[in-house]
Amino acid sequence: MSIKYEIHSIKNSKGTGKEQEFVRIFDHSPQTDRQLESHIQDSCSLTKGDVRATLAALRDCMINELTFGNRFHIPEIGYFSLTVDLDMPEGKSIENVRGDYISVRNIKFRPEASLLEEVKKKVRFERAKFTSKSRQYTEEELLQKIKNYLATNNCITRSDLELYFGLRQTAALKCLKHFTEIGILKKEGAMNSPVYFLNK
Repeated sequence: MSIKYEIHSIKNSKGTGKEQEFVRIFDHSPQTDRQLESHIQDSCSLTKGDVRATLAALRDCMINELTFGNRFHIPEIGYFSLTVDLDMPEGKSIENVRGDYISVRNIKFRPEASLLEEVKKKVRFERAKFTSKSRQYTEEELLQKIKNYLATNNCITRSDLELYFGLRQTAALKCLKHFTEIGILKKEGAMNSPVYFLNK
């Protein structure tokens, strides 16, 4: 199955004045524990119970090794290692860094070269027929659409902007915030589900 993608762009990338394109791929939901157990059971002599026990033991081994600062290696898959943060009090010199100033930020994964190569060979990409990008409007166009909508509806919500105007959630929230701040709209209702009216 092909991975669906679309092309986005960043205007004035890094302050250069140029537009930079990048690829956004559409992720699918990860397989569930049960699907993984079934897949492995169908591929070898292990039962689902064996798979569950093996994965639990693998997790315990990983925790143990990473806790001691070791890299954890799964053959033919890759290496797991810790990344850490330093949160040093202001005014402290580097010579006085204590262990409790350091915390685990994340677990880093580096795949085996053979795994990466095999994925590269098998993966296929296909341009998506749909888009996750917001429709583009000038401020005047957007304001007129909102006024037209409110001419026949009591109020407008974020989900209305997404559904009827083709905006993504972040763009819809930004739009409502902007028109509220400059006094065109007024916000009412609960904090987690506000509604907006024209400010007469």
